[in-house]
Amino acid sequence: MIFLKGITLIGILGICSYIGILKAKTYENRVIELNKFQNALVMFKSKIEFTYEPLKNIFEDISNVIYSNNSNIFLMTIQKNKNIYEAWSEAINEDTNNLIQEDKEIIRMMGKLLGKTDIKGQVNEIVLTQGLIEKQLEKAEIEKNKNMKLYKTMGVVLGIGICIILI
Repeated sequence: MIFLKGITLIGILGICSYIGILKAKTYENRVIELNKFQNALVMFKSKIEFTYEPLKNIFEDISNVIYSNNSNIFLMTIQKNKNIYEAWSEAINEDTNNLIQEDKEIIRMMGKLLGKTDIKGQVNEIVLTQGLIEKQLEKAEIEKNKNMKLYKTMGVVLGIGICIILI
C-alpha cells in the first residue's frame, strides 16, 4: 500500500512539474515565433524590392526557407482562394502558434496594404511592421525571462503541496 501511495505521489509531482514546464515553454515559443516572423519580414522586404515577384511566389519562398514548409501564416494565406487581405486575416486567425492577440493584430495590420500599393508603399508597411514586431520581441523576451522560472517553480511547488496534502 505504501509503495502504491509513493508511486502515486511521485506521479502527481511529475505531472505538476511537467505542466509548469509546458506553460513556461509557451513564453519561449512566442519569442521563437516572433524571431521567425521578423526574419520572414526581412526576406519579404528584400524579395519585393529586388525581385518583383508576385506575392504568392514570395510567400512560398518564405514558407520554404524560414518555416521549412511547416504550418505558418504565409503558407495558409496562399492556400486560400480569396483576396490577399481576407486570406491573410483568416490565416492569422487559424494559426495555432504561441503569438498573443496583440502580436496577431500587428501582423494583421500589415495585410491591409499587401498587393494594393506600389512597391515603395509595401516596403514602408513592412518596415513599420518590423519596428512593431521588434518592440513585441523585446516585451516577449522580458516576459520570458520573468515567467519561465516562475512557472517551472510553481509547477514543482504545487506538486509538492498536493503531495503533502495527500500524505
